Amino acid sequence: MPCPTDFERLCGTWSLVSWERFRAGRLLEHPLGRQPVGLLTYDPAGFVQVQTMARYRTLEIFRNPRDAANAGLRGATPSGEQASELVEAYASFAGYAGTFEIDGSQPLIQHHLWTGIDPGMVRRVQERLYRFIGEDGLELRIKPYLVDGVEHDDALVWRRANTGNTPEREGAGR
Repeated sequence: MPCPTDFERLCGTWSLVSWERFRAGRLLEHPLGRQPVGLLTYDPAGFVQVQTMARYRTLEIFRNPRDAANAGLRGATPSGEQASELVEAYASFAGYAGTFEIDGSQPLIQHHLWTGIDPGMVRRVQERLYRFIGEDGLELRIKPYLVDGVEHDDALVWRRANTGNTPEREGAGR
């Protein structure tokens, strides 16, 4: 039986294990904490979607951050506490969707974004270096980028998702 292609191996749903950010080659931070929650799906038609968040998120003022956004639509301005909560909700979540393609000359995936929580990312291409870890692991590395003239890069480790490793079973939530 022929070996599956990288495209075939990528297709499916993946559960986030870790997200680490490096500065000049040294671990700087875990952007969503040490136990982030996330799902990444590559489908055979070439679509990708990803949602990641800090494992423990709370909303003390709003039951739903959209309540504050809706208040803004009614001409009201969120209070300082409300605004802080909205910033925290935004900072503890990342997500986007679009299409993907694999660069056949190197282990590189290009995500062509159609939607995203960050409007500046929409209609842009996000490149991820990838490598498979065993049968059910995947590492995606954000290509190095400069912050204040210092090289940074991020590494996200995923494992093939199944109903046995859902956030509810692993203690996600409040």
